[in-house]
Amino acid sequence: MRTAVLLITVIIIVGAVAGAYFYITSMQTNQTGKERINAATLLGGISTLDIMENQNLLEGTNYELNVLRLQKTPDIIAALTNGEADVAVIPAEMAAKLIETGNNIVIFSVEMMQNQAILTLSSNIRNVSDLVGKKVGAVVASGTYKLFKAYMEQIYNLTVNEESSTRPDAINVVNVIPGSIIDALINGDVDAVVIWEPFVSKLIVEYNATIVADFESMWRKYNSSLSPVMLVWVARGELVGTEKLRAFMNAQMEAARIWNNSSDIVVNVLIDLYNLDNRTATYLYNRVHVNTNPLNQQLIESIRAEWHLAWLGGYLTSNPDNISDDVFIYG
Repeated sequence: MRTAVLLITVIIIVGAVAGAYFYITSMQTNQTGKERINAATLLGGISTLDIMENQNLLEGTNYELNVLRLQKTPDIIAALTNGEADVAVIPAEMAAKLIETGNNIVIFSVEMMQNQAILTLSSNIRNVSDLVGKKVGAVVASGTYKLFKAYMEQIYNLTVNEESSTRPDAINVVNVIPGSIIDALINGDVDAVVIWEPFVSKLIVEYNATIVADFESMWRKYNSSLSPVMLVWVARGELVGTEKLRAFMNAQMEAARIWNNSSDIVVNVLIDLYNLDNRTATYLYNRVHVNTNPLNQQLIESIRAEWHLAWLGGYLTSNPDNISDDVFIYG
């Protein structure tokens, strides 16, 4: 009996302490008088959100930043759909897919240009045509892979084989998760990989991989007049016209300016967040192009061109030309 009473007493005390802790924590949060802006990004994906957080760029506003680093793209979609995320930085083709499937989102900024690349450790692969008959590792569910497939077919007239059997007359794709992409290449499971930053810079600087072709160069072959958009910022539609969204848009543009003008800040953030050494972080900084222009007609046309390419690659199920201009908003 005494043991039972003692156990109940301990539970009550622990519960009281925990309750007091959460009450104090809640009061501290409320005392700031600031509303949170929940911003979602893919875990391991670089963006100006890293700079916004590091430099506390919402300071001086009525809002504070809460970064949601999520494991996979469906998590970002779910966070936007259920209202857990207010804004998110996502691939441009994913924004089109969200709109295509009836999600109420708007696009308010272009984040960065295509930094994906095809990389190899083989001295026998010098150009894209050398990939025929070889195994190429890729995240098959990603828009990056669909763009790769479209580039291969539209520019080089090469067949991409997605079957498990290897074809000597095609580029043979092996589905690899992002966390295993480096190991797949260095262990010889594949002859080349298609991937984005920071994996590209890590492979080049730390493993002496070479670029067979990068997406920005392939974009120039495909469409020489428009910008090779990769990432965009989206928000839930109900935030349009609110002070909350305007505050975030201003902070994001300031983060983009810092990215382009303050290399030391950016390199240090990349080192801290992505476990990069200085050499790799510096290389990454020099090859990534971040947009500092507010959304304009030229950027909208560039986004639409990227959507069209993603459609040709099979990422989108319907012609994105039918998406209304109402999904784009200006600062």
